[in-house]
Amino acid sequence: MKKFPVIKILKSDLYTEKSNAIANANADVNIKIPIDLWVKAAENASDYFLLIEDDFWCTKLFNYTEIISNLNTDKINMLKLCWLGNSKLLPNKSIDVNGEYSIYSPDLFTQNSLLFNFVFRFHRFKIRKIVTFLKIYSQERWLEYYTIFATSGAIFKKNFFLELWKNHKNSVDEGLQLNNALKYINKKSKLQLFGFTNSEFFKTGFLSSASNQNKQYENVAIDMFAFNKIINEAWFNNAFDSMENYPNDLCQNKIEELLIAANHPAASNLEWKKWVQEFKNQYVTFGCNID
Repeated sequence: MKKFPVIKILKSDLYTEKSNAIANANADVNIKIPIDLWVKAAENASDYFLLIEDDFWCTKLFNYTEIISNLNTDKINMLKLCWLGNSKLLPNKSIDVNGEYSIYSPDLFTQNSLLFNFVFRFHRFKIRKIVTFLKIYSQERWLEYYTIFATSGAIFKKNFFLELWKNHKNSVDEGLQLNNALKYINKKSKLQLFGFTNSEFFKTGFLSSASNQNKQYENVAIDMFAFNKIINEAWFNNAFDSMENYPNDLCQNKIEELLIAANHPAASNLEWKKWVQEFKNQYVTFGCNID
């Protein structure tokens, strides 16, 4: 707020508790997610809005006003601007091209929400093993459903976004959100359309994490809250230039210097590098390009 006073920051009811815990190096940081704040912000947003996370950055200029106007004309529910180079998250074919983006309708294994839940979400009684053995379930079919869903890096139609978060129970459940997307599509009488830009406009980082779930990996001992505090304070005090390695990810060598200088027992340089490799591997295994 001090560095960029023109930016409006909305704070959840959890803000004070979380920020104090992080500032005081309290390991028991409340990891509850302020979904109600997100939904309320969406309710008060324009009919279309861009959603990105705090580890996203724009790699090329685009005419946002023009794209929004075209989305409204084409009646697009969601436009993807980032997919990490993973073609599995895009449809096999499009039905039209409008300037900077391609338009498509869902082409999925099933659009029936009950069958979707049984095949892709129901894990009890060895159901997953059975449907996999019968070649009904596959990772490729699962990823096809992400053509109608994105957590961020997309422009959303407000009504569609709000539908995604119905019955959220204050947790991020992508299976539930995919199910909600199917219900939204099925209750509409007209063909529902989605889109993706003809090239990616955003990248996301793999040297830290925007998640407050504090990702943990076996044999990796690092507190990412402590790590983020070191990097954030260096940035705030002008000791870390986030644009130094643009348009690529943050400068890894500079982060190493900061961690070595900080000498924090819960955020060592060695453990951070191990964490980064594990984090990257998560995305590489299902086809993402993280370079």
